[in-house]
Amino acid sequence: MAPKRSYSPRKLGTMLDTAHIVIGLAVVIMAFFTVLEPVKYIFLFPVIFLLAAVLTLITSWFMFTAFKRNSRKKIAGIIYLIVGLLLFGLFVISGISIWIRG
Repeated sequence: MAPKRSYSPRKLGTMLDTAHIVIGLAVVIMAFFTVLEPVKYIFLFPVIFLLAAVLTLITSWFMFTAFKRNSRKKIAGIIYLIVGLLLFGLFVISGISIWIRG
């Protein structure tokens, strides 16, 4: 049986900040190319939605993990979870409409 990992809130915060920087930078770069030439880079729209969903779901996981006893933070985590699932739904819809039909 593998040992259970336990992360401190400080370490989780650092991991969350790193994910925000890396994924946020990727989204900004892809959005820049998409705005410059939308027809050429239309395939990036679903990827942008996917990365935004991943980032939001990571934030939701952080809220549930780091703030186990704070009910306001848990409500914020639930809201992040709902928004992340909606963004994932947009990824699926845009991916089907652009990649399969396109």
